[in-house]
Amino acid sequence: MRPNFAFYVHHHGSGHVMRAIAIASQLGEANVSFLGSGLHAFTGLIPPHITCYHLPSDVARDEDEFSQLAALDFLHYAPLNVKGLTDRSAVITDFFKKQFPVLLVVDVSVEVTMLAAVCGIPALVIRQNGNRNDIPHLNAYQSAQMLIAPSPAALMNRSDSDWVEAKTFYSGGFSRFQGMQIDRPTDANTVAVMTGTGGTSIGRQLIEMLAIEFPEKTFHIIGKMAQPVSDDYRNVVSHGNLENPAEILLSCETVIGNAGHNTVMEMADLNKRFICIYEKRPFDEQLHKAKLLEENNMAVVIAGNELSGANWGDLFTKAANLPPDRWKGVINPNALTDIAWALHDQWRKLFNAK
Repeated sequence: MRPNFAFYVHHHGSGHVMRAIAIASQLGEANVSFLGSGLHAFTGLIPPHITCYHLPSDVARDEDEFSQLAALDFLHYAPLNVKGLTDRSAVITDFFKKQFPVLLVVDVSVEVTMLAAVCGIPALVIRQNGNRNDIPHLNAYQSAQMLIAPSPAALMNRSDSDWVEAKTFYSGGFSRFQGMQIDRPTDANTVAVMTGTGGTSIGRQLIEMLAIEFPEKTFHIIGKMAQPVSDDYRNVVSHGNLENPAEILLSCETVIGNAGHNTVMEMADLNKRFICIYEKRPFDEQLHKAKLLEENNMAVVIAGNELSGANWGDLFTKAANLPPDRWKGVINPNALTDIAWALHDQWRKLFNAK
């Protein structure tokens, strides 16, 4: 029986879908499907052999006049009287019925994990940083066959529950830049600034302030900005969204960016000096990731709401003085193949396959 894997891909930012693409690339001849409500934006990146199921949004619309939030302590988000949520659940359960047997990888959603459980569909759940010891997360973790932490243990918050740790497979880190030649000369006065897609405090005001305060530095802006930087700043180069910003990043000694998981792994993979700006996120995910980076002396960290009053000269100096082996042990060159092996191993155990 040919292995049949499905990925539920959360729509916030780009990290979840990029991770799913990376893992799926190592699954060999298995059938692979993606389910999500934000997949249209990544049509050009998702390989054609992967079948995409586009889910309706679960957010109340104007016609959902009777919608209301439900006060539940065992789920995070299950509003009442939202037709999109009903339609979304119908698409997912119909998928389970038609694709049975299937092994679901959830990245991430407590509710989808629980829906799979009541439908009798085995699931693997991707762990994230932050305060995840609440009842809904523990329910999802208990329902999962395995938990996958796509990082080393040193960069993942330890659970208060020993059984969660026992159930977790730490793959080590990986990124889209894996295997690139990183021992290239860099310019200490060339700085990359990554704006990301999940919401950021990095904006025109910060860039223009840096350009004025540090005229000797050139700032390469990677990603879209709500307000473009004025052309008057000759030491600012705006590149917009780039499918592959590796060449620019490799030329820069220091990178400014947010504490999203994929960004951190990319910095580790490219051995960059990283000024890490952590943003408000559910469960304080970025705050906890930033604290671990600081504790391990891997990055210089600052809160997103502290940018305007920060001493950026001091931040650049601290970044320059980070230890040369700061990222040691973060990246596992075999992480993706190890995760793929774990998925196939679960398939064999669940379906008595050879």
